[in-house]
Amino acid sequence: MSEELDHIQPGERVGPYRIVRGFRGRGGMGRVFEVEVREKYRQPGLPRRLALKVAREEYEAALVAEADFLSRFDHPHVVHIFPLPGRHRPVYAAREQFPFGWGWYYAMEMLDGGSLERRLTRPTTITHILRPPPEAQHPLNLLEALGIARQLAAALEHIHGQSVVNLDVKPSNVLFRRRRFRYLRGSVPQAVLCDFGISRDLRYPRAGLLGVATPEYVSPEQALELARHPQRVDARSDLFSLGIVLYEMLTGQLPFENIGRVADIEYAPPPLRQVRPSVPRPLEEIVMRALAKDPAYRFQTAAEMRAALEQVPAPPDWGAAARWTFAGVTLAASLAGGGWLCRGGWLSRNVLPPPPPSSPTSLPVTATAIPTPIVTLPPTDTLAPVQKSTSTPAPTRTPTNTPRPRTPTPASGG
Repeated sequence: MSEELDHIQPGERVGPYRIVRGFRGRGGMGRVFEVEVREKYRQPGLPRRLALKVAREEYEAALVAEADFLSRFDHPHVVHIFPLPGRHRPVYAAREQFPFGWGWYYAMEMLDGGSLERRLTRPTTITHILRPPPEAQHPLNLLEALGIARQLAAALEHIHGQSVVNLDVKPSNVLFRRRRFRYLRGSVPQAVLCDFGISRDLRYPRAGLLGVATPEYVSPEQALELARHPQRVDARSDLFSLGIVLYEMLTGQLPFENIGRVADIEYAPPPLRQVRPSVPRPLEEIVMRALAKDPAYRFQTAAEMRAALEQVPAPPDWGAAARWTFAGVTLAASLAGGGWLCRGGWLSRNVLPPPPPSSPTSLPVTATAIPTPIVTLPPTDTLAPVQKSTSTPAPTRTPTNTPRPRTPTPASGG
């Protein structure tokens, strides 16, 4: 089936979408492609790029059921599905003619922040060709492992509230959402639970083709069901799988090497602190309780397990503190440098005009420049000294050249 899905090439149209590229990972019943919404179908609130899951027609029941499950969920740690644009009512799955024949598809959000499996294996240049051996896996630090476990427990609490069990909780089905300004955010990424291809509604169990989970992450009751032994599988099966994922995040290795160890009621994995002594004892107790072979000894609900994880003290986020400190120092240096440039540095000498001379009266600046009259002063030696006086100054007498009248002189008499 996967070979036939490989015939879907970039540029082909699938309903309201255009294929951009195909992802290398293949699911049990379909394949995921990155698509772009065609221009005539773009709507406000609908992202340009989405992830399209395509399956052959014989998997119609499974894909339609998965789309129905996703349409019930509304949680930040569960993948979000989008209705097909251009329809009068919300439709999430549709049928389309492909090169291999008729198939079904639905569109969900694009998660491009990598997967938990990729974080555990620390990929190299050949990761996409060869799966790294178990010894190449690396444990996460306590802060990341505890934060991701809390998010996944909250996601399971939400889907269980909708009467849905995932039955395929594993690192490759945990993707990370790329966040804005992630440099200044905490060191714990935002985990998103994906792939509900073999999920079930506990009220209406699916009949017929159910699909097969990854053996290393199944619960004992799932393992017995695969062996044709009737078992009641409920929400506690997801909690067992989450315990396996948390054990792997903290130690870098799986608690059960194969499905036989999972189904063996007598086998118990090594205690967590025996493999990694730095793990807090309360966290070890949570993980080992989730891995109990008998469902009655596990956490009975995801809410109960999430509450227990919340009680474990989280280590300090030194990485985020260092990033905030660096950002603060950089901002302070930028502001200080900008102030020096404006006050007396390069900017004031090369860009800013010289400041105007101070005057007792501030005049409004007008668009028209008024020429300043030039006053010529007489030489300083001809100026009379100015006498200071507190009385009212007398009027100034201006000398004139008007000749004074001559006084008549009486004539002398004889």
